[in-house]
Amino acid sequence: MKLLDKQNVTVQVYPGRKFGTMIGSNDGLIGILLNSGEYVDVPQERVRIVSVEVEKDGKDKV
Repeated sequence: MKLLDKQNVTVQVYPGRKFGTMIGSNDGLIGILLNSGEYVDVPQERVRIVSVEVEKDGKDKV
């Protein structure tokens, strides 16, 4: 899973059903900043993508 510039990916982490924003990935692990403010690394198979937003010109979300 690769992030593009200006891309916000909201994800859900199983089994805890926590939500957060994907901030990076490496070797099958996904780095997620949870809505609670906590940072976690989780295996890719425990992550479900909820939404993908792309910022246009750094201001508009499409």
